[in-house]
Amino acid sequence: MNTQIRSGSILLLVAAGFAAACGPAGPADEERPVSVSVQVVEASDISTTAYANTRLEGLEEALIYAMTPGTVVEVLVTEGDSVTAGQQLVRMDTDQQVTAVTAGAVAGISAARANVDLARSTQERMQTLFEAGGISEQQLESSLTAVDAAEAQLNQAYAGYSQARSTRDNAWIAAPFDGLVGRIWARPGNSSGSSPLLSISNNSTIVARVLLPETDLPDLRPGLPAYVTLAALDSESFPGVVTSAASSVDPLSGLVAAEVTFADPDPRLRPGMAGRVAILTTTVENTVTVLESVLRRTQSGFQVAVIEDGSVVIREITTGVYSGGLVQITSGLEIGDSLIVDGQKLLQNSTPIRVVDR
Repeated sequence: MNTQIRSGSILLLVAAGFAAACGPAGPADEERPVSVSVQVVEASDISTTAYANTRLEGLEEALIYAMTPGTVVEVLVTEGDSVTAGQQLVRMDTDQQVTAVTAGAVAGISAARANVDLARSTQERMQTLFEAGGISEQQLESSLTAVDAAEAQLNQAYAGYSQARSTRDNAWIAAPFDGLVGRIWARPGNSSGSSPLLSISNNSTIVARVLLPETDLPDLRPGLPAYVTLAALDSESFPGVVTSAASSVDPLSGLVAAEVTFADPDPRLRPGMAGRVAILTTTVENTVTVLESVLRRTQSGFQVAVIEDGSVVIREITTGVYSGGLVQITSGLEIGDSLIVDGQKLLQNSTPIRVVDR
């Protein structure tokens, strides 16, 4: 009996404590506001961009080879030197060949002269015999033909001698145009062969030749703005312009060729530098653009959240150009609207909000 009374007393005490803790029933708690950040929509420009890796080149570049086999005697320039057209760069030893070729040419001239003298003497004798009726007209014509042939051989011998003399000029390797000396392979004592002696480039204009996906073909054209970003220069970008663009896709690579020119370039731009070219294929000016991250994706498209008269309003929008994380809004958002850029994905129409700094 005492045990039943004690148990009942405990249950009553627990029930009373629970009721005291809960208190009387009241109205539902108010919905907590969502913290958001807001940005006023402003007009800006947006461009679609085609990208390609590249290696810069001088407008004029040349690998210099020896015109005549020989031995390198002296290299007159160093890498990085500025040179002018016609300036001597390398001296070759071609004396042995010059001597042999010249001697052969001189011997050929002597032999040809002797043949001319003999042919002329024979023709004069045949002319005398013809006038005396001792030979036929056909025999006289043959003597005249022999003179012409001998004189032609003499002219050919003179040409061979001139060519031999020009071989001596080839002992000097000269710059074909104004520019900067690049790499030098020539070393004194080395024989010239199929390898170049040195390279030279004209850096007054720098070009970047690129290959782009065929999807860029419809928008590519000369005159488009471009820039190159170079890792060697702390990812700095330098402006240029498209000067040529293929009108068709290369059948072998499936890519579209284009050339970007950097006229009067920054002196830090050098041939051989690797970089990434960006070509602005389409540009829309003075339009509404937002970060792609502020969009709310739905089954039918996209939405944005804005503040109107202090309340949250969810709007359907349509998009246009996408570029580098930015997107053009073609309808549903206007310049001057208060766009919610943080916390927008938690909102519905009229959700309570608290605006905070980003």
